[in-house]
Amino acid sequence: MNMVQPGTRILVADSDRAVLEMLQIRLDLAGYHALAARSGPAALEMAHNMRPALLVLDLAITEMTAFDVLAALQRDVSHPCGQVLLVGKRLGVEEVKRGASLGVRACMLKPFSGADLVERVGKMLKPVSPERPPANGFGSRIAPAARPSSSSDVFI
Repeated sequence: MNMVQPGTRILVADSDRAVLEMLQIRLDLAGYHALAARSGPAALEMAHNMRPALLVLDLAITEMTAFDVLAALQRDVSHPCGQVLLVGKRLGVEEVKRGASLGVRACMLKPFSGADLVERVGKMLKPVSPERPPANGFGSRIAPAARPSSSSDVFI
């Protein structure tokens, strides 16, 4: 079950109206308050005004590149944006590296399901729990085994 604070704002920026509407509906049904932008300038304005907890930004957004949007958000420290999830059909090593340098926390390759996106958003927004003291008392913990990720997952 996805534990979210009711109304957590998620800004989805994608120039494809059908994708944008599908993601907005899926996020709304999951308990988030999904905001939609169809261009880079609109995403930038909404990020400044609405201060979303997370921005889902399509690499192929129109009117500005996704990297221009990220750079503008990074420059404006008076209006911090939450975490960034970069999505796109062509996410190569260079795009992932460039995104990471601009504050991107994770990437997903298109196509992906709405359920996959909701799961990723939930993981990104999950509050960090304070570390418990190690059971052996020596300062080390064994990390739990990680669940295999899908082929569309790219973690930074």
